[in-house]
Amino acid sequence: MYQDPCTAADWEDVALERRSDALALHHAGRHVACLYHLGFTAECLAKALCVAYGKKVPKGRDGHNIPVIVASAGFRLTGLSDETLAFLADRDVSLRYQATLAQDIHIETQIKAAAEFVKWCTRYLRPQSERRAARAQRKDGA
Repeated sequence: MYQDPCTAADWEDVALERRSDALALHHAGRHVACLYHLGFTAECLAKALCVAYGKKVPKGRDGHNIPVIVASAGFRLTGLSDETLAFLADRDVSLRYQATLAQDIHIETQIKAAAEFVKWCTRYLRPQSERRAARAQRKDGA
């Protein structure tokens, strides 16, 4: 039987794996699957926040509702673009039953929104000293 990740790092690892899957699916032109995996990415990162801050991870329907998970972790979705807030609010697991994306869904906007949420979560998941070191490495070209 499968078991949910136990640590924030485990949740983050799963999130980053699903993000890699999403990008590969996007490059293959499989946009519904890409968007579905981007939702998984966001859900796993929200759950990582819960675990990192010692909060209970919601179960059942709320366990797939990203704004509810983030609130359960003790955070408010502030400082995010309207597109990102819409991405988080509109995500629904029923997407897995769709053959194509709705006409009003633009995959590039969804990818950008997911990336913004990843960055937002990372800010709260990584200690400030780690973030500084990562920025320094990027500046150095490493």
